[in-house]
Amino acid sequence: MACRREGIQEQLLSSIISTINSHKSPACASQVHRICMVSDFFYPNMGGVESHIYQLSQCLIERGHKVIVVTHAYDDRKGIRYLTNGLKVYYLPLTVMYNQSTATTLFHSLPLLRYIFIRERITIVHAHSSFSSLAHDALFHAKTMQLRTIFTDHSLFGFADVSSVLTNKLLTVSLCDTNHIICVSYTSKENTVLRAALNPEIVSVIPNAVDPTDFTPDASKRDKNTITIVVVSRLVYRKGIDLLSGIIPELCQKYPDLHFLVGGEGPKRIVLEEVRERYQLHERVRLLGALEHQEVRNVLVQGHIFLNTSLTEAFCMAIVEAASCGLQVVSTRVGGIPEVLPDDFIILCEPSVKSLCSGLEKAISQLKSGSLLSPEIMHDKVRTFYTWRNVAKRTEKVYNRVANESVLPMGKRLERLITHCGPVTGYIFALLAMLSFLFLIFLKWLIPDDFIDTAIDATGLNGAWTRKFFHNKKKKENITNS
Repeated sequence: MACRREGIQEQLLSSIISTINSHKSPACASQVHRICMVSDFFYPNMGGVESHIYQLSQCLIERGHKVIVVTHAYDDRKGIRYLTNGLKVYYLPLTVMYNQSTATTLFHSLPLLRYIFIRERITIVHAHSSFSSLAHDALFHAKTMQLRTIFTDHSLFGFADVSSVLTNKLLTVSLCDTNHIICVSYTSKENTVLRAALNPEIVSVIPNAVDPTDFTPDASKRDKNTITIVVVSRLVYRKGIDLLSGIIPELCQKYPDLHFLVGGEGPKRIVLEEVRERYQLHERVRLLGALEHQEVRNVLVQGHIFLNTSLTEAFCMAIVEAASCGLQVVSTRVGGIPEVLPDDFIILCEPSVKSLCSGLEKAISQLKSGSLLSPEIMHDKVRTFYTWRNVAKRTEKVYNRVANESVLPMGKRLERLITHCGPVTGYIFALLAMLSFLFLIFLKWLIPDDFIDTAIDATGLNGAWTRKFFHNKKKKENITNS
């Protein structure tokens, strides 16, 4: 009987192992990459780029890849920190210049980035956001070190104003010899290809996503005696806060039961405070200030309608989060927004007070007549539209493609910069690339690559961070039991 029991146990064990192997992520069977995500924008700062980097990193770790994040220090958050699943984050001691973006000289970050890339044995450097100086620095140095590079563009830019012209020229230099570029919408792809004069074949479209478990509906939180319009946004010009300041008094005068719930912080908050004061709307317009990510859902479920007044957007994750919570969305028809949600989930308007008021009145009419989709139906549909696991799977295909490509040697890189970026800018950045290469040689002489120790792999279920966590947990349980 004992022998038979042991045989059954062995069969069960082998079947469990085979089941686990059959469900292993594709990364285990194909290429495993060591990826460094770089951006000035990461937690504890809150925003779409920050959420994108974190969620994508977690899903890539789940698929068997090693991922680290490099960003600048935030107040007392410096050095190395570990997040969920052993995601290692380097908070570098770099000076912040403007709007959480670091000041750059191109050379001051090379010693730090070289040390991290070598210590972590990075094979792919994935930079995020056109506004991030650290991201552009990392791309520049990674190419000097012959590493594969990928850039994700999260924003749209114009072509006429001075700031856009300068940013577009910087992007042309930064992306002309980058292996691959990812955009979050087809409108964003068209915009980036034109701005940086890129070959469309090296630009892929991979949208943003939301975690549906974080944004679930709860109709019981809504006030049945009022109609609540929710706005969650940074209070800046680009988000159309001036339009919102014109919409609030007009609709509040027309609908006595209408309330506005505004979450977010920024320089345009003073405009909304002036409107609230002038029209005595203190009880009907609530300004919640800056929100933590975990607080956004609790604000959204209090509303019936979500309003987005952005003047430019590449994707807009906020409207997907709102739809996932069961809110009818009213938004400006700009950038990539028309690509994001189906017609029965969103009312698109022109970026003007008159058009947005008209769209909101239509949504209010549908709400009162009961013709809007129920929050549960909307959530069930949205959860199938955009998932981070699907984003990670598609991004992994880009990594596999880039891993099989060659990096331009220094001679061809200088030639590409000169021919692609213009006679003045091209020669300036070719000179900078040459100086960066000489600085790298000096650093290698000063501290050879072999002298830099290899970091302990902390990511994933078998990572050192996870093993240490469970070891300490077990140790505490033993102490408690004893």
